[in-house]
Amino acid sequence: MRPARIIVTATLAAVAIATGSYLALSTNTDHPAALPTSTVVETPTTAGGPTNPEPVVLADGRHPVLLKTIDPGRGTVTFDLIQYFHGDQATIEAAKDHQESPPPNDSYSRNLNPKLRTLAVRADAAITANQLAGSNQDIPVSLTRLATLTRAGSGMFWITVRGDQVVQIGEQWSP
Repeated sequence: MRPARIIVTATLAAVAIATGSYLALSTNTDHPAALPTSTVVETPTTAGGPTNPEPVVLADGRHPVLLKTIDPGRGTVTFDLIQYFHGDQATIEAAKDHQESPPPNDSYSRNLNPKLRTLAVRADAAITANQLAGSNQDIPVSLTRLATLTRAGSGMFWITVRGDQVVQIGEQWSP
């Protein structure tokens, strides 16, 4: 039983070291995929206090996600935020996770946690699909059409968020 405890302890120590190394490297803003994926951002304040009492679901910017639910009636999307790496960075990150390196198609994604987030989609949001729409080109689609095209495991999308609303959704093409 003692060798099993030693192996488990060594494995946990290696995971802790790898996680610490990843967190230290993830603050490198030279590579967009290495940007931290914080899910709660402090709300802006004024002299009179917070301008918005609710925390922000996702910071403004472009984020890689896995779409989980699309509700055209409510105009919302529920998604799982992931990390996406391409090229040399994909090779490095896949190796860190003890995955095939270099990764297939020169890209690698990592899902740090299963937390789902829901945001409103602006009525004028630009939405495109490619492979789901049967094309190698980005095809404009409505939120309703996107809901009929997607299913579990539909692939990665990029969402652009501004002011806690989705203003753009685009399918990531992959070979």
